[in-house]
Amino acid sequence: MFEFCAAQITLRLLPGDICMEFPNRTRIMLAPSMKGAWHFITPRLFDLEEMSFVMHYLRAGDFFADVGANVGVYTVLAAGVAGARAAAFEPSRDSYEMLVRNIRINALTEQVKTFEMAVGRNTGTMRLTVGQGTENCIAIQSSENALAPVKVTTLDHEFSNNPPNLLKIDVEGFESEVIAGAKKMLKKTGLRAMIVERCGNGVRYGFDEDALHREIRKEGFLPCTYNPFTRLLHQSADTIMGNVIYVRDLNHANAILKSALAFTFGSRSI
Repeated sequence: MFEFCAAQITLRLLPGDICMEFPNRTRIMLAPSMKGAWHFITPRLFDLEEMSFVMHYLRAGDFFADVGANVGVYTVLAAGVAGARAAAFEPSRDSYEMLVRNIRINALTEQVKTFEMAVGRNTGTMRLTVGQGTENCIAIQSSENALAPVKVTTLDHEFSNNPPNLLKIDVEGFESEVIAGAKKMLKKTGLRAMIVERCGNGVRYGFDEDALHREIRKEGFLPCTYNPFTRLLHQSADTIMGNVIYVRDLNHANAILKSALAFTFGSRSI
């Protein structure tokens, strides 16, 4: 609670954008005025287990896809720390512009391809909320105020023949539609792992996140939790919530994690 309050006060006092140090001397630029920006600032590795999994699991030459990239935190960790190639999708103009800046300041333009697009069931256009910072989402009703048209692609359209090795989806409850547009890609064994947000936000669209979980399980993925200090994944219960790590082959994934180099963050080596 103290860190949260301190962050909120600090955000209101800062006159402009700030640059935060991230692992292995990568950096993240943030606009403190952006709604929700505080959770990128304290704690900086706010999803320690999942972020550590990305850095430990990926290798140079691997391919990472970030759906709902926001300002690019996971993309920078995947490309800047692990050395992977990456594709980052972010439909919100403000977040996308900051994503591009973060790719540039970390000298990752040759490794990362960015898409100012949403991802869903079908290609086309939809309407996105604006002014919600990191919490912008696909609009539920066209009558909502402050909406912006955005292009929509599908994962099958982008990656059906060249799937990412690791896929992260965090789209404020729209995850079911993203998976609905990835039927072919999900069957590709090159897709070895996923991180999918399961926080109950799908209810705003009438989606059943338990059904989404079952669908992912049917494709051969196991839900897991990760301990970055022991470098071990453990299969979790099907009731797990949060940012869920899914892997096809638990033993193979643990072998990869065990052999990973540690990343450094401040005075810590993890």
